[in-house]
Amino acid sequence: MIAQAPVYTLLYTPPSLAVPESNPITILEAAPGLFYIVGARETTNFGYSIFTATSTGAVNLTYSFPPSTDAFMLVQATNGSLYGPGYANQNQDEFYFSIAPSGSGLQQFPVPGGWGSASDMIVVPPAEFYDILAANHSTKRIFALARISEAGKVTIVRQFSGSDGAPASGVNLVYGPDGNFYGVGNQQYGGISPGFIYRITPQGAYSQLLSFPTFPSNGLGTPLIAASDGNLYGIFDVGGTNKTGEIYQATLSGGLQTVASFPAKGMAQPLTLMEAADGNIYGSTNTNSIFRYNLKTHALTDAYQMALNGSQARCACPLIHGMDGKLYGVSSFGGNYPGAGTLFSLDLGLQRPKPAVSALYPSDGPAGSRVLLWGNYLLAAKSVAFNGVPAASFQVTSGQSVWATVPEGATSGPVTITTPNGSFTTSGQFTVQ
Repeated sequence: MIAQAPVYTLLYTPPSLAVPESNPITILEAAPGLFYIVGARETTNFGYSIFTATSTGAVNLTYSFPPSTDAFMLVQATNGSLYGPGYANQNQDEFYFSIAPSGSGLQQFPVPGGWGSASDMIVVPPAEFYDILAANHSTKRIFALARISEAGKVTIVRQFSGSDGAPASGVNLVYGPDGNFYGVGNQQYGGISPGFIYRITPQGAYSQLLSFPTFPSNGLGTPLIAASDGNLYGIFDVGGTNKTGEIYQATLSGGLQTVASFPAKGMAQPLTLMEAADGNIYGSTNTNSIFRYNLKTHALTDAYQMALNGSQARCACPLIHGMDGKLYGVSSFGGNYPGAGTLFSLDLGLQRPKPAVSALYPSDGPAGSRVLLWGNYLLAAKSVAFNGVPAASFQVTSGQSVWATVPEGATSGPVTITTPNGSFTTSGQFTVQ
């Protein structure tokens, strides 16, 4: 139940295009109220940048890449460092990088064989990343699923063959609740039909989950998310009853249905998608709407309409649910300075997200062993307990990961984590050996 009228706050807009903290394209929360953002502005003096912003709008430059060096996104690993893909120079020398949250210790790991990131890099527990790579080969573009270690080792898990089709350009890879990877593809790179959702196991076994009866031409950038109800959701920006956009649901058994069509007028052409801790899906549209989709009732509503001109953001706007309950987003356009971008918050009256743990790595071990708690909204954890016995020590390394040491005297049972927003106890148990 929404308890208040939406409150939009412009937290930051660059003063000009001449600063590295311009054109923000991605955002993550690394501590409550502290966000890391990639700025996509390049000049002769600097390349892409990493900067921080607080929930009150205070901005600080963390790292500025050299000229002609791009960094596309950020993830925070289970070791606490920030990672992302990028390229340098006119030859587009592809690499992955790691950097401490302080901005120190930058390392670059070259990607071998002419491959480069073509997707959104994702963290997979306990200590790896996966990504879709692309390379130009003869007269065609080829793709592969890659595994990247925290030390920067890149391993090709599977190269897509002609019968596999090709991942749709710009589509993110998603880690499903069954431990497999899913993505949207089409039969020919650059083609629009037929389209499908594919599944790949961590070992590289490939299959097509389902085919789309239609595949709108503007849908190649469709995001795919794994929602809390165990299903996959995606969008087509010109699909649906009114050809103004649709949200579809795909089950892991291969079922497909359109669950919401965007209206003929008003909010249209959905561009981004995410699930907040309230169990609703939120996203942004090309008409500057922030929409809400209720997983239980299937109701699609316009949560907030941003001004089409002036200081507010111009979407597409990547969104996250902050630890204070507000949605936070970035846009590379809009703001007080034309074309410089924005960081904003949107208070919809959502509750502060409570912690949730989906898995333990490992699920058994002796006293003194380290265990990874993997889940969501784990920042600022105050305590971890093994069947009621406080952990010998613990370390919060990201919003999804906390390392805890099994204490002496612990017995087999559930693990409980507590943050300022609440507590969560696992349904499964940790077995003390």
